[in-house]
Amino acid sequence: MPGAKGRSGGRNAATTQEHEQRGTLRADRHGGYENPAPPEGKPEPPAVLDGKALEEWHRMVGRLDISKTLSVVDDAALYQYSRMFAETEAIEGMQADTSAGIDRLEENLSGLEKGELVACFQEITKLRQLEARYVTQVRQGRMALRAFLVEFGMTPAARSRVRIIGTQTDEPVKPLARLQQQAQALRRVK
Repeated sequence: MPGAKGRSGGRNAATTQEHEQRGTLRADRHGGYENPAPPEGKPEPPAVLDGKALEEWHRMVGRLDISKTLSVVDDAALYQYSRMFAETEAIEGMQADTSAGIDRLEENLSGLEKGELVACFQEITKLRQLEARYVTQVRQGRMALRAFLVEFGMTPAARSRVRIIGTQTDEPVKPLARLQQQAQALRRVK
């Protein structure tokens, strides 16, 4: 099955180092391929980031550094994530302000005359449409943020797929040991 976890192919393809560790490296399939290791270090925040975007940049860099998954070349994805986070927060604030404005208008309906009442209802209708647009934008922003979090290995499901290079032993896992590990994992699930 292409792309299935634990198999080669697709986005879950094993690196050359993983094939060596598992003892599955085949010269006819994997020969001549080299998986580059990303350069170590923390990326510097771009000068254009400020406010909530810069705060989120530093928060994510701290989390990724603790997770040992941070690289200097993560700067572009972190930049886009931080900007998306700040934009989504700003839209959420505008949504709250619009909702508060609607509430104020609805509270003052009782003392209005016919012409003013009609104008007030028209304004409430416009604000409700704007509020609905903000809700949609916030939802889309959150979905985009979630995609970034998956890319960074920051969700529970994504963490199971993150592999840190250099933490495993250089000895390949023997087939019997692998079967014993799988049996133990199955016993824990039951």
